[in-house]
Amino acid sequence: MAQPAFAQVTPHLYKLDLPFLRGRQPVGVWLVRDDAGGGWIMVDAGAPGFVKTVLERTLAHTGGQKPKLLVLTHGHLDHGGAAQAIREQWGVPIAAHREEIPYLLGPARYSAIPARNPLYRLLQVSPPPLVGRNVQLPLDDGRRLPGGLQVVLAPGHTPGMIALLHAADRALIAADAFTNRGRLRDPYSFLTYDPGLNHASQARLVDLDFDHLLPSHGAPLLNTGRQQARDLIAARALKRSRRGIMSAMARAG
Repeated sequence: MAQPAFAQVTPHLYKLDLPFLRGRQPVGVWLVRDDAGGGWIMVDAGAPGFVKTVLERTLAHTGGQKPKLLVLTHGHLDHGGAAQAIREQWGVPIAAHREEIPYLLGPARYSAIPARNPLYRLLQVSPPPLVGRNVQLPLDDGRRLPGGLQVVLAPGHTPGMIALLHAADRALIAADAFTNRGRLRDPYSFLTYDPGLNHASQARLVDLDFDHLLPSHGAPLLNTGRQQARDLIAARALKRSRRGIMSAMARAG
């Protein structure tokens, strides 16, 4: 069986798709080539069962060079579960948004967040997957990172989830703000504590200047990604407006 490998998505961004749970789409681990400073940035780490694969495939892609930074978009098991093991193996510093760090390290837990969907609390992994005190670089909205990445806070799926804008490649690593399940969609509601806040984050993201939308789950949307995201938001607004009109008519009748 062929080993998964990093595939080039844009001039500086490469994606490794890893399976996570049967019936769900693979999750992406990203490598970003840093032409200015040299070396590589890893974005997300994958699930605990794929540590060996991530380590081996990364070194095969980089010619044996370890990444100089691991950035976590958020701490859900499929994104951050392997982070601790990767840090122990390579000594690479870990970066995450300040609002996410309490959920990575404790005492805050995803399962304790009030959520609309009753399945949410049942499906959150507890304790958090990243154990210990190993976030060396707390991130803030707008921070610029090596590799030409800019941090964009995008809460809703988790409190401190971030997207990463690569302006030079006109690409947005969107984490789980969007998913591509045959077409562009919202993330699963039973894994998203506040879908409305996620919608607000989506609206903020599409105001950024990019062409390529790169969700963690599903194929990249190249060239038309931003427009497809705008269309998704517009279709949702139209549907909401129609429901409002029908409700008003029903009350009037």
